[in-house]
Amino acid sequence: MTRIKIDRILIDTTIAHFINDGLSYLPFFLIIMIKENYNLSFFAESMILMSYYIGSAIVSPYMGRYIDSTRKKGLFMGIGMFLFSLSFLLLVPPYPQYIAIPSFMFSMFIISIFSTIYHPIGSMILNYRYRDYAGTVLGINGIGGSLGRALFPVIMEGFLAAFNKNFVFSIISISFIMGAISLYVAYDMRKEEIYVEKKIKRGVFRFSLPIAFFLVATILRNTAIQGGFNLLPAFLNSTLHYSSFLIAIILFIANSTAIVGQPFLGYLSDRYGGKTMLIVTSLIPGILLILLMFVSNVYTVSIIFIVTYFFGMSNFPLLMVFVGELSSDEELAENSAVIFGLGGGIGGALGSIAIGVFAQTLNIYLAFIIIGVISIAGSLMMFYIPKKS
Repeated sequence: MTRIKIDRILIDTTIAHFINDGLSYLPFFLIIMIKENYNLSFFAESMILMSYYIGSAIVSPYMGRYIDSTRKKGLFMGIGMFLFSLSFLLLVPPYPQYIAIPSFMFSMFIISIFSTIYHPIGSMILNYRYRDYAGTVLGINGIGGSLGRALFPVIMEGFLAAFNKNFVFSIISISFIMGAISLYVAYDMRKEEIYVEKKIKRGVFRFSLPIAFFLVATILRNTAIQGGFNLLPAFLNSTLHYSSFLIAIILFIANSTAIVGQPFLGYLSDRYGGKTMLIVTSLIPGILLILLMFVSNVYTVSIIFIVTYFFGMSNFPLLMVFVGELSSDEELAENSAVIFGLGGGIGGALGSIAIGVFAQTLNIYLAFIIIGVISIAGSLMMFYIPKKS
């Protein structure tokens, strides 16, 4: 195995990944506090989170195209994380009850725009700089994202404890601290330039058949891995009546498993191919999400939750490696944004609204089961993705 040098580029992109994924995951924990402060229904929670995904879905392809066209990708990555950090201040104002839902939907929409910056830049820099062992490097880099998802709910609980449950001071604190770290990354990466000359004239978005097929499969898969997973904290709180502290602990343990899972599965993708490992890690979470609806014991729920997250949240390097296998250099950032941002955004939005609607018309357990089945169907579609021509 090639010896991998842990250099400035890998460290800075991992720090940026930590901030991005921690902030990206925070809305799904904060929705518990918003629900308690405004006495929202589960359907209202799903609508607010749906708007988060819609913003990502709309902006991601254009963000990827812009990133392709800019040279100073390292500087743009750091500035993007700074703006992402500050965007959470939109959640601070005490909105009146009668406009709370549309206000939070708008705020989540704006926040999601900045969430689309990191992944196409990070994956392009790492795929480009470490081409021969991209899966392993992306797996190491993914540790940052896993730590962010694991620690940010705990950090938020810590601020809430320090400020006597003051939601406003807690949000301001986490925004300013992460913003300051992001400015450091922007400064340190200011000279990192990658520019790939475009041989293909871009007008409207046109995807190759493998990417188009992969996008559809990813959308279906992400109804559970994005929409379903990220409504699980609200499900644990509103249906199983877990406290926000207990949920933060479960999320910390569950997301921490991907610290081992991302580099390990990244290594396996280098050895056995991104497609094979991606299918395996996509199928298992859909199956376990269904199983989760048939248990109620806190320990059993926690174990299934943790195993589900191990596979579902460890697949960043697998997605990015497989996108790399299907893309040329000049398409890489754009295709990464399309698969990760558009596929995640549409899948998450569909999953969120479907769970909300099914929970209202059927029941919340059947809602998650239906989403699990749809996710399994999307995962099975990946067997039939054609090879790059």
